[in-house]
Amino acid sequence: MRLTDVFSAEAVAIRQTSDASNRMPYVGQAFWPNKKKMGIDLKWIKTHKGLGIALKPSALDSLATIRPRKGFEAITQEMPFFRESMTIKEQDLAEIQRAQESDDPYLNEVLEHIFNDADELVMGADISVERMRMNLLAPLNGDMKLTIGMADNTLYSYNYDEDGSWKSGHYMTIEGDGTWDKPTTAKPLNDFQKGTDYLSGLGVVPTYAMMTTKTLNYLVESEQIKNAFITQSGKNVDFLDKTTAKEIVARKTGLIPIINDKKFVDYDGTEKGFFPDDYVTIIGSGTLGNTWYGVTPEERTLMGDSKVDVSVLESGVAIAVQTIYGPPVQHSTTASQIVLPSYEGMDSVFVMKVK
Repeated sequence: MRLTDVFSAEAVAIRQTSDASNRMPYVGQAFWPNKKKMGIDLKWIKTHKGLGIALKPSALDSLATIRPRKGFEAITQEMPFFRESMTIKEQDLAEIQRAQESDDPYLNEVLEHIFNDADELVMGADISVERMRMNLLAPLNGDMKLTIGMADNTLYSYNYDEDGSWKSGHYMTIEGDGTWDKPTTAKPLNDFQKGTDYLSGLGVVPTYAMMTTKTLNYLVESEQIKNAFITQSGKNVDFLDKTTAKEIVARKTGLIPIINDKKFVDYDGTEKGFFPDDYVTIIGSGTLGNTWYGVTPEERTLMGDSKVDVSVLESGVAIAVQTIYGPPVQHSTTASQIVLPSYEGMDSVFVMKVK
């Protein structure tokens, strides 16, 4: 039996489509849907939203006054390139042949191990994308930028707020006795109100509030939240559960809480959350931008090459499978993507650092 009889780029693509455990959607994709484009440059338009302007009065038989257009900014960036491979060793190939010849049930375990290698690469590609989207949704210290390390120790760097105008209006740091880890003095409902009022003043409809469970626990302990519940129920409470806390937030602010505790393992092996603790992001209705995928070198130059089996997933991630007949014999799987989120709707979010 040849390895290519059971393992191909197409098989990986089908598996990625059908395996529910790997196809669970990331939160960010709801706000940044996937789109595909040619090339590696991304150009998007950031508009400056504001209230409508009344039409100026004019005398009859006079020329119309020219109204200036609202501000906009065209942003062009080169999208980052991601690529990583995993190799099947000769020992794995020998195990497959031995298992097939002896009808050993160990064959399924070997094949599962091989497919998991491919799954791991595709999952890593999705993680890289979600990490960028969440970095934009909750920029640390209000700095709206992405910094992506490369294998040769160089960096991709993207600044979505070069003049600081977004941070000046859409980011708030809560300090002193107001931080949410101080349950008796914090006023989280007031803080929510500041954020929703600001977005409403821009014509945005505040709809969601994203946070982690750790941040939600501040609301569970908050005296202001408990008092709001007492007002509703007429009963004193010593303990408030998470579900009730979310219901109070929704009832008092009109926001739907989204709890994002999804985690990943970073390049250095440390476990991290996509969305940071101690931050809350108020999000308006609708999408915030697009997750733009470009055409990878594998898709552009290797599609149709008889020596390499290339398949492109629906998102735009390219899977290339190749056997090199050495010696040693090597069977490699490579996942690659060119991807960057645009952020046309960045003025529709308000970020609070609550501790």
